[in-house]
Amino acid sequence: GLAPGMLTDTQLTELADASGEEFDRLFLERMIGHHEGALIMVTDLLAAGGAQETALFEMVSNIDADQRIEIDRMTDLLAELDGD
Repeated sequence: GLAPGMLTDTQLTELADASGEEFDRLFLERMIGHHEGALIMVTDLLAAGGAQETALFEMVSNIDADQRIEIDRMTDLLAELDGD
């Protein structure tokens, strides 16, 4: 199966067929899901006892923090599109 957060062919087609505000909304929703997939992979890696080396743990921690920041930004943009 696909890794967490990866788009299916159907989702990619929907995105390719969209335009304007519909594209913006779909892109943001799909990218939020994509970034949430990265957070799932980080959680799974740490739960399995991975990333114990200092440099790797720091990288994984940075990925987690960066993805959360991007999710917050995209959530704000989505709220703006929805007029909140």
